[in-house]
Amino acid sequence: MQQSKSTKINGEFQKFIDSDNKTGLCLEETLKFFEIRRIFGKFEAVKQGGIHVTLILTALLVMLFYNARNIHSYFSRQFGKVSGIRGSKNPYYDLLGNEYICWRAILYLFAKRYLNLVGQIRESTVQIRALIFDDSPLEKRGKKIEGVSKVHDHVTGNFIFGYKILVCGYWDGSNFIPVDFSLHRERGKELDKARGKRNKARRKVRKARSAYQEHKARHNKSRTKLNELRKEKVNGGIPNIERLEKYVTRSKKKLSKLRKNMKAAEADLEKKVKLVKEKQKTAPLYGLPVSTYRKQFKKERHQDSPGFQRKQEADQSKVKIVIDMIRRAISKGLVFEYVLFDSWFFSKEILCCIESFRSRGIKLIAMLKMGKTLYRDCLDGQEKQAAALRKKYRKKVKRSRRFNAWYIKVAVWYGSHRVNLFFVKIGNGGKWKCLVTNDLDLSFNKLMEIYHIRWSIEVFFKDAKQYLQLGKCQCNNFDSQIAAATLSMMQYIMLLLYKQMHYGQSLGSIFDLLGRQAQEENVTRYLLELFWEIVNKIGKLLKVDCMELFEEIIRDNQRADEILKLLGPVLEQKHVAQTAQTNTMCCKSTK
Repeated sequence: MQQSKSTKINGEFQKFIDSDNKTGLCLEETLKFFEIRRIFGKFEAVKQGGIHVTLILTALLVMLFYNARNIHSYFSRQFGKVSGIRGSKNPYYDLLGNEYICWRAILYLFAKRYLNLVGQIRESTVQIRALIFDDSPLEKRGKKIEGVSKVHDHVTGNFIFGYKILVCGYWDGSNFIPVDFSLHRERGKELDKARGKRNKARRKVRKARSAYQEHKARHNKSRTKLNELRKEKVNGGIPNIERLEKYVTRSKKKLSKLRKNMKAAEADLEKKVKLVKEKQKTAPLYGLPVSTYRKQFKKERHQDSPGFQRKQEADQSKVKIVIDMIRRAISKGLVFEYVLFDSWFFSKEILCCIESFRSRGIKLIAMLKMGKTLYRDCLDGQEKQAAALRKKYRKKVKRSRRFNAWYIKVAVWYGSHRVNLFFVKIGNGGKWKCLVTNDLDLSFNKLMEIYHIRWSIEVFFKDAKQYLQLGKCQCNNFDSQIAAATLSMMQYIMLLLYKQMHYGQSLGSIFDLLGRQAQEENVTRYLLELFWEIVNKIGKLLKVDCMELFEEIIRDNQRADEILKLLGPVLEQKHVAQTAQTNTMCCKSTK
């Protein structure tokens, strides 16, 4: 299923994945808390015989933690016998490629079961809950994989062969839990633009030819009539032909002009046809030559199957998919106060969708592009771009000592919706960014605190790709790609529960250190503020943008490890001091 190169990088998950086989057995015990028979048992009908679906999915979930990188190595190294599962690898690959298994429903059931278990362990406190969206490229080696295309990686600025995975995650106040996703391919714009210009040139040619032919018919008719009148004049008639002669002269000039326009349109069409042929070679559809695209794996699916719906999503707009995911999350019973976006997803359609759920208390916070979009100022009613609004209100800049930031708050109308724009500059070397929210009562410090939660999805991408083989599946079947990504997310959720049960901490934060959460401050917020303070000082020293530096640290594994080694002693001293303070508070409360 998942074939990949093994790279040894120490990290938070490495001690689980590269440890002995006892970890795999422990995680099998952890699976029992998820009541997997009740979750997977709903799909037993898709197999008519042989190994049960529950046993197959259990093996697929735990094989990574037996240090088995794919199904073949899992059986060749005898781990199947250790877990009591025997047989060949074929049923496992067949199940992954089954179009009738609803992997989206399995992931939601798994995530909701985790939330239920955590709710029983953790004391209920008032915390911010949010739905987070972001996408990331998944690189593939095989061009014959179904639906693969050339996609743009906006981090490196390069194009790679693979998919774009759009992930919807749920922040429950302490942890990021992936609950939904979709795989997308990029069609490519250059060839479509060239074809659009060619089609426009064809319409011009048809219009010019039609105008030329119609006027030529009228001109020939007038000339015939003029010749007849001239014959009558020679035979002794006295017809008035001067007006008709003038008309024929003007008509001849117009006919010549229309002929030139027709020839110019035909020449322009030839250029556009050549441009299309060039783009088919240099920038083909989906980034693949026609011969390669025809060789891609293709599978006919029943229109009512979940696999058919997931395949259709690959060519749909991400904005539409995001709106569907928000509505699906609400229908599944997830409760959240905010929806967090990067600048790539904010649009009028998404804002209208979130406004429709205003009665549920759902608000939006998103990064905004400083582009050509117009916003109507609430004070004077003028429509201006974001950069012009920042320049207009530059004298109203304020300072936030907590985040070492300067900000400007501007009240505007975006379409028919009232929103607030926050122009933010962090540190001396930072660039002006723009955040937008429809929560009109939100302060700047609270806005930044909530938006920092969005970084948790970046950490998820880093961990899932590095340790859980997200995007490493090389199966040609698109259904198998969906299944492999779902299993990686379920393994991530398993590790969240496993770490809490055995180490007392989760991936996003350390909670319930002494069982007295009501008397200790939020450790997650403390660590985040501490790390942000360090990044801010580095950015100020180097005179670079702090938010861009933060992204580089999270996404670049090598740089992150080097920086953490340098800052290790400082973080350890801070953590020891914080732990001692917490113990003192707990002892006082006990007395």
